[in-house]
Amino acid sequence: MYSPWVPADIPASNQADRIVPSGSVFHNTFEVWRLPGGERMGMLGSNLLFDVHENLRLGVGTYGALTGNRGGFITLGFAGEARQEVSESWQLNGGLFVGAGGGAGGLELAGGGFMFRASGGLTYKMGRLGNIGVGVSWVTFPTGSVKSVQPYIMYEYPFYTALTKGWPKGNLGPKGGLMAPANRQEFAVGWTGYKIPSSVKNSGGGVQNDTMQLVGAKWTSYLDDRWFMTVGADGAFAGDSAGYMQILGGLGYRIPLGESTGLKVYVNAGPAGGGAVATGGGLIYGGGIALQQMITDRWALELALGGMKAGSGDFKAMQLGLNLSYVFGTPRIARGDQPLVNLSSYRASPVRIRALNQTYLKADDNWRTQSTNSPVNNMGVALDYFINRNLYVTGQGLAAYTGDAGAYMTGLLGLGVQADLSSKWFLTAEALVGAGGGGSLATGNGSVWQVNAGIGYRITDNLAFTLTGGRIQAPTGDFKANVIGAALSYRFGVVTK
Repeated sequence: MYSPWVPADIPASNQADRIVPSGSVFHNTFEVWRLPGGERMGMLGSNLLFDVHENLRLGVGTYGALTGNRGGFITLGFAGEARQEVSESWQLNGGLFVGAGGGAGGLELAGGGFMFRASGGLTYKMGRLGNIGVGVSWVTFPTGSVKSVQPYIMYEYPFYTALTKGWPKGNLGPKGGLMAPANRQEFAVGWTGYKIPSSVKNSGGGVQNDTMQLVGAKWTSYLDDRWFMTVGADGAFAGDSAGYMQILGGLGYRIPLGESTGLKVYVNAGPAGGGAVATGGGLIYGGGIALQQMITDRWALELALGGMKAGSGDFKAMQLGLNLSYVFGTPRIARGDQPLVNLSSYRASPVRIRALNQTYLKADDNWRTQSTNSPVNNMGVALDYFINRNLYVTGQGLAAYTGDAGAYMTGLLGLGVQADLSSKWFLTAEALVGAGGGGSLATGNGSVWQVNAGIGYRITDNLAFTLTGGRIQAPTGDFKANVIGAALSYRFGVVTK
């Protein structure tokens, strides 16, 4: 993936020094929270963590209900883990998670939505098979009633990601040695339509609406030329199920049907719920087939047909999906391989990650069904890719942490512009559309749009702080709010071809 513009003017001979083969890990846990009244809720935690020090990882994550009676109880947030080697195969670790969310009728459980989790455990390394572990965690929602200590089990899959410090210019070196092979990656945005049988009941016992439409994003990473893993998130924007959300991981196999066409067979599963959709404990699973057609060297259209079913609830549906994917390659590289591989055919794609805080202020008397005078504070993350000097595409996810709106979440996609005022100061604006719901916010069928504009200051070459103001509304509901935002951003390059 090549950007026609990158801001750093760095001689090609020095660019290899800016490449950081970063250790990364998909970190998954399962634990059972003890809730008031003897209720129990099994939670799947999924974190994507990156090494920032030999003994420290930082990243983002989510926790979602899989068992119990709270399907749709989902949180999003930021995660960190400290670790210490005790032998070649064993490792001690301690983790922290700060996030927001809730759902599934659990206002009394989540309160405003702020979540804190601390953990400690022991990890055993199994080489190429990944790592397994056990430990104990403590979870609390300070403004709610969840306070629980429990054991957990863990599986994680480590890998390396070639990143750059900042946004270097031109081809990457060194040119000597073996050419680094590429792993295929796909990033997709798309629409999914569910066709629901008339026999399916909603979580209140009534008849579930027979259709539901979702919008979302998905990342696919290939393990070799055929096998791939996926992770994606979708939210409802039509079909009378505002607040429904699903976070699915999966495994699949791609069969080439020619140079530009492929057939995918896949299975997926994960936590889902909200919007009165009867997902029971929260686990849904399914699978299907997808026909992928490359329309350029980089862009592909994918038509998918499959089905989904709740593990313990009444929900089931056939699904039809249409995705637009950007296809690129990342180098197959390990920390010790760096000086030995040729990266001269790769470029640094300019990427920025932002930690977001947004406050919603009432702009309509009917914007909420309860606590109508309370502002809603949300935390979240944005990932931006810069197409050129001034234009970027962005994907954002936020969840409420105060304001008695613990079940509210939103996922947004859009375009942004940025213009420099000086070497330190810049202006920014963006327009976004997506899905949102829950937490008593009157978002109608779940579709929302948002606009933001603001001013930013570069603390260092790659770290910046931004203040914004904006507006968010639901076209089919009474939800209207003015938005005050703050963001801390960091820019880096993802090595791609």
